Amino acid sequence: MSQMIDPISSEIFERKPYLQNYFKNFVSDHKWELASAKKEGEYYVSLDGNPLSSSFSPLTQAIRLLETYSLKATDIVILFGLGNPHLLTNVNEKLNPGQIVIFVGEEETLVPILWDTFLKPILQVPGRHLFSGELFYPLFFNYLESLPIERVSGLKIIRNPTDTNRNPIYKELEDKTQTVFSAKMSDLLTKFEFERLWIKNSVYNLVHAENSPPIKFPISFLRDKFKGLTAVLVSAGPSLRKNLSWLQEVRDKVFILSCDTSLKVLIKAGIKADGVVTLDAQTNSFFHFMGESLREIPLFADLVSSPTLLREPMFQTVVHSVTAKYQVDAEGSLVREVTAGGELAEHVFQDVGDIQSGGSVATTAFDMLRFIGFGSVYFLGQDLAYSGREIHSTGTHHNEKWLTLVSRKNSLERINEVIIRKRETRFVPSCSGNEVLTDYVLDLYRHWFEESATSVKEMSLWNVNEDGAEIVGIPSLSPKAAKDKLTSVPNHHYPWRDHPIWSGILAKDKVFAGRYEGKGLTKGFDTKKTKQNRNDRETITTQGTIPKSGEGLFQKIKTDLTFIESKLNVFEMETSDTSFQDSEIWIWMQSESYLRRLIRKTEIYLLRHKDLDLKRKNQILIQSIRKEIRYLKRSLYPMMDSFPEKG
Repeated sequence: MSQMIDPISSEIFERKPYLQNYFKNFVSDHKWELASAKKEGEYYVSLDGNPLSSSFSPLTQAIRLLETYSLKATDIVILFGLGNPHLLTNVNEKLNPGQIVIFVGEEETLVPILWDTFLKPILQVPGRHLFSGELFYPLFFNYLESLPIERVSGLKIIRNPTDTNRNPIYKELEDKTQTVFSAKMSDLLTKFEFERLWIKNSVYNLVHAENSPPIKFPISFLRDKFKGLTAVLVSAGPSLRKNLSWLQEVRDKVFILSCDTSLKVLIKAGIKADGVVTLDAQTNSFFHFMGESLREIPLFADLVSSPTLLREPMFQTVVHSVTAKYQVDAEGSLVREVTAGGELAEHVFQDVGDIQSGGSVATTAFDMLRFIGFGSVYFLGQDLAYSGREIHSTGTHHNEKWLTLVSRKNSLERINEVIIRKRETRFVPSCSGNEVLTDYVLDLYRHWFEESATSVKEMSLWNVNEDGAEIVGIPSLSPKAAKDKLTSVPNHHYPWRDHPIWSGILAKDKVFAGRYEGKGLTKGFDTKKTKQNRNDRETITTQGTIPKSGEGLFQKIKTDLTFIESKLNVFEMETSDTSFQDSEIWIWMQSESYLRRLIRKTEIYLLRHKDLDLKRKNQILIQSIRKEIRYLKRSLYPMMDSFPEKG
């Protein structure tokens, strides 16, 4: 391309600024050329004099290759390898403008060579993107992470064989791409199944956040409070039981955060955790705690956690958080996506605190430890695999339940085996250097931990495990090696037990400030202001809530639902040929994201069935809204007694 940027290239660079970086005179160890094929008007790419596609008719080769793929208008299409430029052109022409097509190459220097003849016309089309070279692969995966997965039905990968067979980088990129896409699809399916339950639970938990027992706190109270200390994250993998003796030996050097499934295993071993984490929106999580004395162990619970568990007096305090994902969108802006219902937290808590999660309790617990500020974290029982062809450590609720099914013809081993065989399994490298069996979901969690390990360089991470799956970036240690590593760590003397979250004591105003000032536990509090503005709606209590905010949130939601019902009736009476998605009530619902998410599944269904006529679309959408209003009302009615109307 000439030194003067032409108008078309300038327009492309304005929409996709990163593309201009390809013209910064990168140096290559190879010689790339765009050569003329024997058929007039056709071209191929050569690398060090070797053609990367047919040198006779690359166009014919491209057409034949594409005939083997069935591409839908709702697919994301990724082409690996730029060696046949006619393949790029044909993919572009075969798909609609706006449909996501991503071209991936292996070197930055190839882009200027292809720019004027091939890339410039293609990249003018909306939805077309290019990432070539190691420096641009992070941008590629950032873009994948930010894609609106709701609008697509599948991923189609096209390979230029000469490129992909020659360079192993394409296999690595494809594997990681499949992992990212699978995680996004899994996340979407989880939202389909649980989003309405998350909203219902969040509403209930927020409305009752000021009620006690138990006393509720936001996790923001603990932000960076325990810097320099060491923690152990305890999961319920099969290897947990054999390493409990190590945990007993180092107990006075570490903060123990237990996943809900592993808590009973610790209690039976005489180990009292310093906190336990739950994430499950269903009432099944109750069984992990039932029958145990837990008054001295705070429950770290996402706002979507089951209200049945949170309203039980077995816990003295509950530490709330919301799950939020931060990612860079296609324009390069940082976007926060909070779990459905979490957006309502600001009505009750001054600052509840965002936690990132990979979908499991262990991933959430790990980010909580990062949020709290621990410098070193040891993983225990984090097998992420069926070590010994078992699913959980003995002593968990699951194992207790399975023991009741054991008979002469039905052993515990057989119960585990039946469950494992129903899952999509594969072998992965183990901590011992061999292979261990895992499944699709556990492997997604493993990849999440591996990605997280690269982004928390300030933390020291160790996996006390010899049986489970290897987690790249988190070195595996034997219990003896882990004990030796902790030799130089002094006993901590349990400093967190002075905090109200552990003591359960809510001091008032100056008393609270005087006791905890200097320990970093009153950050964000102005106790003088609290005393002066006790009747002010915006006053923040010592547990981090806005006074009477639960009642206010309840009335807001009740008003919202009544308003929507009245507007639906008006729309049905007054319109016949207007799209509901153009109506004022629909536009208003966009600002109330908790309502919009209740009908996410229906909205995506309509996006993927554009052939439906207007009347049917309106009917489906309105029926869905009415159904979700009834669902939410049934959740709200039990709260009516808590906030009786005056008059």
